[in-house]
Amino acid sequence: MKRVILVRHGETDWNRENRIQGGVDIPLNERGKEQARDIAARLSHTVIHYIYSSRLSRALETAIEIAKLHKLEVLTDKRLNELRQGKWEGMKTSEARRLYSDLYSRWEKDPTSVTPPRGESVREAFQRARQFWTENILPREGTGVIVAHKVINALIKLILNNDSRLNLLWRKLAENAQIERFFL
Repeated sequence: MKRVILVRHGETDWNRENRIQGGVDIPLNERGKEQARDIAARLSHTVIHYIYSSRLSRALETAIEIAKLHKLEVLTDKRLNELRQGKWEGMKTSEARRLYSDLYSRWEKDPTSVTPPRGESVREAFQRARQFWTENILPREGTGVIVAHKVINALIKLILNNDSRLNLLWRKLAENAQIERFFL
C-alpha cells in the first residue's frame, strides 16, 4: 500500500503579516519552529519511508524536524518550491489588492486566468508539481511525506485526485502546519 502525507510548513513572520511569500526564502519564526516540532511529534508513530521537501527554508526546516525522529534524510526538489508570484512577493495581500486591483481580483476568483506580474502561472506550477509526482512518488512504495507550500500542496491534492480543474485551487488550500493523509 502507498500512503502520502502532505504537510504545509510552519508559520513565518510573513504568514503572520499576511505578506505574499511565493519564491522568497523566508525562514520559520519561533511559532513556526514550534509547529514543526509538533508536526514531527504527531508523525512520530507513523512509519515513514521517505521525505521530500521544497528547497525553501520554511519547508525544509519543517521537514528536517520530521526526519530527525525517523532517522531519514530529507530529499529536496525545487519543483516543490512555492508558486513564484513576481512583483507581488513581499507585499501584503491588501497592498496587492490595492495596487493591482483588477488583476488581483481576477486572481482571487480564478487563479488560472491571471499570472502575477513577472511571476509564474498556476499552469506552470501544476506542470512542475505533476512532473515531480510522476518521477518521484508514483514509482515508490510505502509511506512518504511531502513538505511544501500552500499552492503547491493544493496542486498536489488535485494530482492525487486525478483532477486538472485548476480553477478549484482555492478550495484546496491548507493552513500552516496542516497535515493531510492520502491512501493510494
